Amino acid sequence: MAKIERWKSHQLQSVLLIVASLSLFGWIFYLLTALPDSYHAAHWNLAWVGYDLGMSLTWLGTSWALWKKRQAAIPGAMISATFLVVDAWFDVVTSNPGWDFRLALFLALFLELPAAFLLFRFSRNSVRRSIQNAHRQAGIEVISVSLWRTPLAFFDESSGPPERMSGPESITD
Repeated sequence: MAKIERWKSHQLQSVLLIVASLSLFGWIFYLLTALPDSYHAAHWNLAWVGYDLGMSLTWLGTSWALWKKRQAAIPGAMISATFLVVDAWFDVVTSNPGWDFRLALFLALFLELPAAFLLFRFSRNSVRRSIQNAHRQAGIEVISVSLWRTPLAFFDESSGPPERMSGPESITD
């Protein structure tokens, strides 16, 4: 009887993401052909206020993490940058022709997208420095800090399951 190899959780997650992303192409095609060019949305103001509130809270959390020099600044900056890119996109594509469009385009090109670029660059550089510091502290030679080549540390079978931190270093202030 053939032994069936059990998938590891990261392999399963990867396959599920591939299936979801490929399925999304069908949904995108449907939306492209089925949606009208314009639509009057109920609660339009609530949607934008909620989005901007989420963006603002993300910026506040990221700024706190940066101030305190915490690793949470890295995903916070990634999320903040993503908020900015999505906000720029929807501001531009949903703006009325004329002044609204020109203002949305100006803000996207000269404020939102450059700020997103800086936040993404901060995240990338911070992860690279974290990789270098972790290798140095572990006494391992740093061969590459490429995010595409560096394996996720918690999926390294040789190290066993991740240990939970205890003691004073796990206390947050």
